[in-house]
Amino acid sequence: MGVVLLASAYRLFPRKDCETTEVLRPSITVALAAGAALGFLSGLTGVGGGIFLSPLLLLLGWARVKEVSAVAALFILVNSIAGLLGHVSSLQAMPRYVPILAVAALAGGITGSFFGSIRIPAADIVRALSVVLIIAGLKLLFI
Repeated sequence: MGVVLLASAYRLFPRKDCETTEVLRPSITVALAAGAALGFLSGLTGVGGGIFLSPLLLLLGWARVKEVSAVAALFILVNSIAGLLGHVSSLQAMPRYVPILAVAALAGGITGSFFGSIRIPAADIVRALSVVLIIAGLKLLFI
């Protein structure tokens, strides 16, 4: 999986035509199969599915960069909440710092959404995604 993430980063990083390509909409069958495969890989590797979803959407031309950012953010939020609820059910007590982390995550998410949707060009978002893919790929390979 680390090699796949590194290969995705390699394919995405030099792209300058991020928003000029036509969006191809997959059939519902293909989309469901891709989602099931991503969920399986995410559960198997312990890595959030958003790291696999974003390059897939971009490389297959299924969405534009800003759409991918929005979908990935929602996907990660829902997965994070589900994971947190599953973890909380096994705890005796919630750590006292959790509300502080939640507020920080919310503030970071709002700030990132603002800059990503209005201020940062699509090509820079793709480069940032490539860096994240490189970090995740290396982590999977070496840690």
